[in-house]
Amino acid sequence: MIKHISTPLLLAASLAALSGCTSPSQLAKCPPASVLVDTATIAVRQDAGAAADPTNLLYSVQIASAKADCSLPKYDKEVESSVDINFRAERSRPGDAASYKVPYFVAITTEGKVLAKRIFTVNFGFAAGETVSSFSDSVASLTLTVGRDKRPGDYGILVGFQLTKEQLEYNRHVGRYAP
Repeated sequence: MIKHISTPLLLAASLAALSGCTSPSQLAKCPPASVLVDTATIAVRQDAGAAADPTNLLYSVQIASAKADCSLPKYDKEVESSVDINFRAERSRPGDAASYKVPYFVAITTEGKVLAKRIFTVNFGFAAGETVSSFSDSVASLTLTVGRDKRPGDYGILVGFQLTKEQLEYNRHVGRYAP
């Protein structure tokens, strides 16, 4: 499935390009993973219809990091990549044990264009009395066919939360470090 995201959204900047291929010599050859700043946080309110008020916040989740790895075949133009994503969730007050899920995307990009995008869901929870939860997810088998006159490092892996228009506007309004 291929979906396009506008170039300005892609140029909204990446949080951190954390990349790690199987060996140090492959580091520059693998597609790096980045977190799209505008989609790095998802804030979920207790009452979805209510105004965007911090007192109405049920929890928020941030993508803390994304790290890519890849397998570079010697003679083939097909690259197998994977990405490990670390998340950190926070709720404003302790409560009973609770479990939630949030949608996120992983996209393959080059030259400001999204070539392919897949949506995933990660489950997480808070133990009773806990206000912070750290968890991770891995996406394997991201296959990339490298175009003529291109190298795998010319591509990128972009990660972010799959937000509604309202959530995206909220993130842009409150800024990068919002709850």
